[in-house]
Amino acid sequence: MTRFNTEVSPHRVFETRRFALKDFKAIRGLVPGATVNDVVLAVCAGGLRRYLDMQGELPDESLVAAAPIAVRCEGDTDSPASFSWVRLELGTDIADPVERLVAIQATSSSSDIMAQAISARELIDLAEHAPSAAIAATSKMLRSASALLGDWAPLANCAIANVPGPQVPLYLQGARLTYLSAIMPISDGMGLVFSVTSYHDMMIVSVTGCYEQLPDPQVFAQCLRDSFREYLALVRPTAQRKAGTPLAKA
Repeated sequence: MTRFNTEVSPHRVFETRRFALKDFKAIRGLVPGATVNDVVLAVCAGGLRRYLDMQGELPDESLVAAAPIAVRCEGDTDSPASFSWVRLELGTDIADPVERLVAIQATSSSSDIMAQAISARELIDLAEHAPSAAIAATSKMLRSASALLGDWAPLANCAIANVPGPQVPLYLQGARLTYLSAIMPISDGMGLVFSVTSYHDMMIVSVTGCYEQLPDPQVFAQCLRDSFREYLALVRPTAQRKAGTPLAKA
């Protein structure tokens, strides 16, 4: 149990940060078999670990994330995809970032549901080059999470929804879409949700929380960025040493 696994108030906070998608792809090379989704989980886990540690509230055991994923029955390519929950340990008890990524990759690769997960390319096609449909389905799942809590036993410590978006620029009446993010619903027992999506050359990580549980969302966002930079420094050590070299987009 953490501060995010209590009753939520009516007040919400939101923060978002964007990063270079190519950097996430480079970071996955730190661990054989790791995916961009594994790196997303590892960066979010690192940010969560940093924030709770700053508050003196970091548990000794690993925290768990509920991740809604699109799945299709094995061998059945005709039926529509459905969304399912998968619970994944985040390795927040592991200080070393590479060891944390190793642990996350081992967990995600061993999940039966993850083995049926639709690839990012397929999910983009299903959403017809717009993440709104997948985000809407994820939101419905999150809104129903409180019904799964039982006697105040949280489904997970947080939720991480990774919804890939279009990899080409989108336009409306000649105006180019430059940025997108998602505010997700939270519920009693699960007051922290990471919404992760990609667009063109960006990876966007957004956080929705309860104000009473997360009064300083900008600090949490900085913890996320620091977690990302910790990984990036391992694959781009020279860039880390160059003064003024931007490692992440604001």
